[in-house]
Amino acid sequence: MTRTPHDRVRYEFIVRGALSERAMAAFPELTATAAPIGFTQLTGTVSGDQELRAMLARFDALGLTLVEMRQVPDSDG
Repeated sequence: MTRTPHDRVRYEFIVRGALSERAMAAFPELTATAAPIGFTQLTGTVSGDQELRAMLARFDALGLTLVEMRQVPDSDG
């Protein structure tokens, strides 16, 4: 199923290491939450495939190692 730009899907991203303030500032739409030592967990909603691809490109541009990415149930529902 292809998502439209109006679909908002909640994602969880786990990256290796602790993120600097600069790296966190690159993801204002995500919230850092508890993660195992040595990793940072970021959670937030993404609008459509294009926004998801742009977010993945930001991880790459900052040299962050994305260890895991998954859709999670929306906390509102």
